[in-house]
Amino acid sequence: MYRPAAELADTAGTGEERRRLRAFVERHRPGVGAEETAAQLAACAALWEQSGPGGRGRAWERRWRSFPRLLVVLVGTAAAGVRSAVADLRLAAEENPVVAEMLAAVPAGAARIEDLVQRGPAAPIWHPLGARGGRACGWTEL
Repeated sequence: MYRPAAELADTAGTGEERRRLRAFVERHRPGVGAEETAAQLAACAALWEQSGPGGRGRAWERRWRSFPRLLVVLVGTAAAGVRSAVADLRLAAEENPVVAEMLAAVPAGAARIEDLVQRGPAAPIWHPLGARGGRACGWTEL
């Protein structure tokens, strides 16, 4: 069973355009935590892939309208090491077809904990983990 390190929920938008956003949060420590992070990504992907009752749809659809975003907090990563850490996470995803499929469909990103504490989760600090990558953005924009 998948158990994220933390969960995040927020409401985004204004007026009638408001929507509820959720995210699973994992932590990644370069070097010693690479295998642990890969295992957590695989567990999250198993939850994402799990079939619903009678084999129809996905099991998570009974709980959420859309699968929660996946946020990976980089602990102990220098600012200069963010690109390498994100590349390592993408490589781990490519090695597991289910994780790669999930990251192609589910918004996911990685950010340094120092940036998160100093600038907050809405700041453009999240580096997309999907295969297409992209520029850093706020967690609601992944």
